[in-house]
Amino acid sequence: MKKIFCLLAVMMLTACGNKTETSVNPLGSVETKTTATVSQAVTETHTEKTTTQTTTKNNENVKKSVSEKVVIDVPYYSQKDYPTGCELVSMSMVLAFHGFDIKAGDIINKGYLDSAEVYTKKSIKYSGDPNKVFIGNPNKNSGYGCMSGAVILALQRYLTPQGHKLDKKYEITDIGGMSLDEICENYTKNGIPVIVWCSINMKPTFTNLRNSWIIENTGERYIWKSNEHCLVLVGYDEENYYFNDPLVKKNTKYMKCLAERRYGEMGMQAVVVEEISQ
Repeated sequence: MKKIFCLLAVMMLTACGNKTETSVNPLGSVETKTTATVSQAVTETHTEKTTTQTTTKNNENVKKSVSEKVVIDVPYYSQKDYPTGCELVSMSMVLAFHGFDIKAGDIINKGYLDSAEVYTKKSIKYSGDPNKVFIGNPNKNSGYGCMSGAVILALQRYLTPQGHKLDKKYEITDIGGMSLDEICENYTKNGIPVIVWCSINMKPTFTNLRNSWIIENTGERYIWKSNEHCLVLVGYDEENYYFNDPLVKKNTKYMKCLAERRYGEMGMQAVVVEEISQ
């Protein structure tokens, strides 16, 4: 068994180090920063940190190697009732972390995020812009999903004060373009979970013209990336990133090099909700 395990480990590391793999071009970098300020009841942030140190026997030249593990305790929800609603489930997990309570389905049912079906007219497929609306039905396997722009719009609508004063203020920020390592350094390390786009089980993304349509009112063709998946980045250690993966489980770990690659294929999309000082 040990020999088999070692062989598999070598194969995985070799795959991550393969610089010749062809990947799909990203959707495009995000240049705008969008924020929304709200208030809410106080919620405690939980983080787990583990630090180990090793030293040499040479007292004249002591070398230290520090390995840190950080995992944020974020409520976990499965997408079993929402086969294609990973973005909605990831939103609900982050909102629950901040003390809000909303089911993934209610994000669309209560009008916080618009949806649009794909339809055919004169042999041409049409639908909405995934950066503004959810494409398809999240309760069906035939649905598609949405991108970071749509998630930001939904969070802005949901976090608008409902005519009463609350205790905390939050800011919604588009941090697209940051690497996962940079996100961990700036947010995860400080106990802040982040919504990110990677792929299902970190498999390669790909495109197929059959999964494309003309965006209504613009005439642009949008080509959907198959295997697209939305998760919540909750932690890291020396070799892995940890995610609340709606399709798997709480604190699912994926190798850093692999997660970074899939994240890049999806255009390095990331959204954070963070508490700000009043």
